[in-house]
Amino acid sequence: MATAFDAIGSPYVWGGTGANGFDCSGLIQYAYGQYGIELPRISREQLRKGSPVEVRVGALKPGDVLGFSAVVGGEATHVGLYVGDGRFIHSSSSGVRVSNLREPYWQQHLVAARRMVR
Repeated sequence: MATAFDAIGSPYVWGGTGANGFDCSGLIQYAYGQYGIELPRISREQLRKGSPVEVRVGALKPGDVLGFSAVVGGEATHVGLYVGDGRFIHSSSSGVRVSNLREPYWQQHLVAARRMVR
């Protein structure tokens, strides 16, 4: 999580995976990669790794990868990294930032959670 926090303020760059900016899955891949954990480049493939976690704030642990759908109940097209206290870090159109899962939009669009480490 420290690596992801260090990226706050980095711009959104489609396909970005590093110093020049990140897209959502690039940020997750980069953050885990700094600790020797290799994840696929694409968000839907990242969400096939690790172990499934119940999709509710009380079940999440810092470091869990969250999947969000563009449409309510759809397939995940966006990922973020849970940091605790109902918050997650992700690269959105406005760059790398922290958002709150308790906001109605994120509540409605959260469709998956995966734990990459035990």
